[in-house]
Amino acid sequence: MTPYRDMLAPRCTPPGTRGRRVVEVGDLNDLTLNQERESWVESLYDVIVVGNGSAGDNIARTLGRIGKRVAVVEASHLGGECLNDGCVPSKALIDISKRATRDGMSWDQVVEAIGAIQSTVRGSDPDGGMAADGIDLFWGEATFEASTVVRIGDQVLRARDVVVATGTAPSLPPIPGLADAAPLTNRSVFKLRERPRRLAVIGGGPIGLELGQSFRRLGSEVTVFEALDRILSTEDADVSKEMTRLLEEQGMQINTAAEIKRIERVDGVVTVTTASGARAFDDILVAAGRRPQIPAGLADLGLRLNQRGYVEINGCGRTNLPGLWAAGDVTGKFQFTHYAGYQAHHIARHIVEGTCAPLPDSLVPWAIFTDPEIGHAGVTEEQARNLSVDIRIAELRAAELDWFRTTSQLDGFAKVLAEASTGRIVGAHFICARASTIVGEAALAIQHKLTVRDVASTIHPYPTASELFRWACAKLVE
Repeated sequence: MTPYRDMLAPRCTPPGTRGRRVVEVGDLNDLTLNQERESWVESLYDVIVVGNGSAGDNIARTLGRIGKRVAVVEASHLGGECLNDGCVPSKALIDISKRATRDGMSWDQVVEAIGAIQSTVRGSDPDGGMAADGIDLFWGEATFEASTVVRIGDQVLRARDVVVATGTAPSLPPIPGLADAAPLTNRSVFKLRERPRRLAVIGGGPIGLELGQSFRRLGSEVTVFEALDRILSTEDADVSKEMTRLLEEQGMQINTAAEIKRIERVDGVVTVTTASGARAFDDILVAAGRRPQIPAGLADLGLRLNQRGYVEINGCGRTNLPGLWAAGDVTGKFQFTHYAGYQAHHIARHIVEGTCAPLPDSLVPWAIFTDPEIGHAGVTEEQARNLSVDIRIAELRAAELDWFRTTSQLDGFAKVLAEASTGRIVGAHFICARASTIVGEAALAIQHKLTVRDVASTIHPYPTASELFRWACAKLVE
């Protein structure tokens, strides 16, 4: 797999022909297309990758570096959602918001600082190093005229294999008046001209809470509206409860089981009406779901989608159309940069080897970068109970360990779930400082079927945050 930094390619302004190789058309007897209308410029490739997020970039660079003829088609900017509108700017905002008030930073300075961090991650090559990796970059919207034939303007690209890696976009819930109220999403919030004094957030998931907490730190009054009965519904219920308490202590208002009747924007004021009344805000941020971005033409070709509208793939990443693969968020699997990279690594290998082996089963951990952070690996307590797994549970508060005491980061806890009969760890959940780092060790332990005794008997350096996992496991050793 290519390094994480390589997955986050730089943003490009649409170039002319910079770095583009002219590839002659070879024997196309087995590639059919009704050729009519105007004359075309044609190129034949081994692989065409549509979309340049984590999945697409990983596949393109992996194949380009071993000498495959690779074309990348990108509609707007390199690096995908994560670099441009997702994890990189949001994590930058989270970090900057911790010191912005102390350092007297204006909102313009905050936005400028976020942009500087993105530039550092992108690197200095305006073309993302595509040419150096043997990749031809084409700018524009891709239209599929066959499963392995892609048109961009008057350019037609053909390949033996094509990968759709076009990701997702923010979706708006069907709330009357919402679309007309010009709501913010993760794609527009970092371009705000000024910080809203009163901000409504629709959605109590990771994006809504990360951004909402950041704006609260920057001085905004933040109210979260969550339709379900608790925020962070994918997390262990105890983690969700703890985060609710901490956010409310920080001054955020958390409204769960919220039924929004209507939203209106009049003269710059946004009114959110619920069953309990109406409230006024300066702006509204929607963080309540995603929708797949399916390239034009694929519906007419009969591409199979699942019930949620995402591209349906088999175990190895193939779609139902010949020669067409799909990877990353557009498949509706785990929508994380690290999982997209994992998927892409195996699909690239299948393309090279001409095979279609199922992707190996692997635990997918994740982190939420609120303060304190959240780390998730394995099953939650509710999931274990639903699976009728007989488990034992231990919790350990962060405030009981010296690293958390010495750094004055006392909030949160670790929660470990283990099979009662074997002691094998089946779940580990963290809400504490450095949870995003600690969870990696927990994922390793679960993936390799380690027991609580295995972890508890492993020496960890002192004083560190990682001891929290060790001593939580020790509480379950008999």
